[in-house]
Amino acid sequence: MVLDLETKAQIITILGEEMFDVCLEKPDKAAAFSWLLSLSIAEFDKENGLDSVISNKLLESKEELGEELCIWYSKNRKGLVDILTILSSYNQTYENAKQTKEKYKRLFEALDSNNYDARIIPLTLASRPGDGTNRLWELFERTKIVYVRDLGRLLTMTLDETDSIELFKLLQWLSEDKLATLINELHSLFKRTRDKDIIRKRARGATLEETSTHYGLTHEGVRMIGKKFQTRFDRYISRIMPHYILYAFSKNTCYLSIEDINERLSDLSDIFTYCLKLNNCSAAHWSDQLNGFIIGDGKWYEQLIDYKKGLPEILDCESLDDLITDMIDNLALPIVFDDAQRLVLADYHLSGKVFLKKKINLSRMYYAVLEKYYPDGIKLYDNYEAIRFRNYVRGLFGDVYLPKNNRAIDVRLTDLTILCDRGKRILPSGIKISIELLRKIHDAIIEFDRNEIMFIELFERFKVELLANSNITNKYFLQGVLKQNYSNEFNFTRYTCKK
Repeated sequence: MVLDLETKAQIITILGEEMFDVCLEKPDKAAAFSWLLSLSIAEFDKENGLDSVISNKLLESKEELGEELCIWYSKNRKGLVDILTILSSYNQTYENAKQTKEKYKRLFEALDSNNYDARIIPLTLASRPGDGTNRLWELFERTKIVYVRDLGRLLTMTLDETDSIELFKLLQWLSEDKLATLINELHSLFKRTRDKDIIRKRARGATLEETSTHYGLTHEGVRMIGKKFQTRFDRYISRIMPHYILYAFSKNTCYLSIEDINERLSDLSDIFTYCLKLNNCSAAHWSDQLNGFIIGDGKWYEQLIDYKKGLPEILDCESLDDLITDMIDNLALPIVFDDAQRLVLADYHLSGKVFLKKKINLSRMYYAVLEKYYPDGIKLYDNYEAIRFRNYVRGLFGDVYLPKNNRAIDVRLTDLTILCDRGKRILPSGIKISIELLRKIHDAIIEFDRNEIMFIELFERFKVELLANSNITNKYFLQGVLKQNYSNEFNFTRYTCKK
């Protein structure tokens, strides 16, 4: 017996803590309490205490209540009246709860066993129990109920009235085989066998011309058969919510795949898929990449699509797994790694050891190779280095066409890079210098008393700061950085910078 805190406090006030403990320390005392509630207070004799009938009943209950409590009741008529008043409403609540649980048990036992392995949340959506949907979601999440078979755990719990009402509706709805109902209802949409054949032919890709010729109908005749069936199918979607039911039974917990539809609907799967795409259902979004329907609001899918827009044009195979894993974690995606990878790579094609979003030119390939293999710069106009660079390009991008002349490659690399040492160049992204230090050098050139300053002189002047706060280690690198940033402001010669 479980009492709310207010009731418990009232009883303790009347009985005292000792008597309260004697009375309620064991659940089997509930039977004795139930008997006490049946007593008529009017039978009390103010002068002589209890009459013989009530005394005998109390004596009969002595074994259940305990001698101390029976004596206390016999001597405290007001206490008995008060306790009966308090417990009468509680007893009624207890009886109501008992009846509710018995009803729930009967409904649970009446569940169709074919529904046991289905996930409960999608079925709740399909049943559309009205305003109670969110409450049931919260109930199922709180009690960790995932499948229909888990509903039996609620037999041991006490539910409030609203939850009970909505739960009873759901249980009654689940008393029939939902997949069988879905399939039977779908079959009933076809008025004639020929209509089914025509819709199936269209679903499998036949044109209007091919279909009309095959069945000896006009284009308009075929079109009208399809239109009428689609109207019936749309009503079927709204009424039965088959996408939620199929999703509840699917192996995949993130979307409804074609494989799941084929497994459940067999010869009707192609028609169902074709018509569901045409239905434009807000809770079933078709995804070419997943080859299935995103069920529900699809917010995770929208997040993933937005995330993909920010991905680079080139994805290195070696770092792809880490990228996918980080994406799943950062977006809290409910999909498995393979599905996430398939969605990401849908916009790419494999070329050598990289995935490309689109066809890229040689300059972009060269840039990627420099970024990956030459973070500290590349020596140009060197035949050995040119051979190595060619191997890197083909190793990364596959058997792509490269100029036969090494000089042609060096010229293109020169356009992509800046000077960083004698005969050596680096990508601009490889420069590591603060804006403040770069501005300080710029201002020093402006304030210099001569119109022309040598790079060696400028480097020596800022050598300590450059070595401590940048990766610029020589006058050539400083020359390349200044030319990269201030080519419109200064004139540059081989050895000097002119204002």
